[in-house]
Amino acid sequence: MSVRLDHGIVERAAAGCALRLPRGPHRGRLGEVRASSVGSSLELHDFRQYQPGDDLRQIDWNAVARTGELYLRVRQDEVSPRVEVLVDGSASLAISPEKAARVREVAAWVCALARRGGLDPVVIATGSTVRKAGGPSIRAMLEALEFDGREPFDAALRRAPPLRPCGLRVVVSDFLFESPPEPFAERLARGASGLSLVQVLDAEDLDPSGGAGARLTDSESGEVLERILTPHVVDQYLERLKAHVSLWQGAARRVHASWSQASAEFQLDALARKELHELVEVA
Repeated sequence: MSVRLDHGIVERAAAGCALRLPRGPHRGRLGEVRASSVGSSLELHDFRQYQPGDDLRQIDWNAVARTGELYLRVRQDEVSPRVEVLVDGSASLAISPEKAARVREVAAWVCALARRGGLDPVVIATGSTVRKAGGPSIRAMLEALEFDGREPFDAALRRAPPLRPCGLRVVVSDFLFESPPEPFAERLARGASGLSLVQVLDAEDLDPSGGAGARLTDSESGEVLERILTPHVVDQYLERLKAHVSLWQGAARRVHASWSQASAEFQLDALARKELHELVEVA
């Protein structure tokens, strides 16, 4: 069922802000990566993983020797000023109406900032089906997003269209799946001049209370993880959450990505100016 996305909330949060884009050269796992959009069409811009149908003449054999994987040299004219927004459509993102609303709003807000900067936003959302939308179709796609995915986000993305080279890739998820962070972060960073990871958590994700007799349950599988939510169980959960987030923060630093954590209990305009400040430049 479609959920109305309040365009006014998104526009108010975007007012006075500009999307922060990568600038200047920085160093990645495969060597120098240029983030500037200035230069001739023959200037080396980036590397990306080989995909069937690519020109084999562009394979960088030095990178193959170092990594054991096929990588292509990407020239300046191949990199369009796109902003790619990946949205996790797993069931855990709809554990509360507030969490689902913030996920939709954050994705729409990034797209609004991209359009204000003259960029072309594209949204890819997972779930039981994978959807891709651009232009005026983005809002309808976000409103129709069901958050019904029953597999980890990284596995669901394998059913998505291949990620294309882009200026900035923004990933909106709760990042609570068990997959190792570093390999997935490296995969997300490939082909993007800049990467931003946005973790949206519900108040119960951050500090579960649940009340008397409450149980911890896996929202994807329905499996009961603990019989009763005692203070000891809550403490163990919070320790595991802290360690898990720390691993993701480390993975983000390794691939030169920004990391932001947004609590769904706050409204979008407040998040845009505090928790999500890594994504914006205030005019």
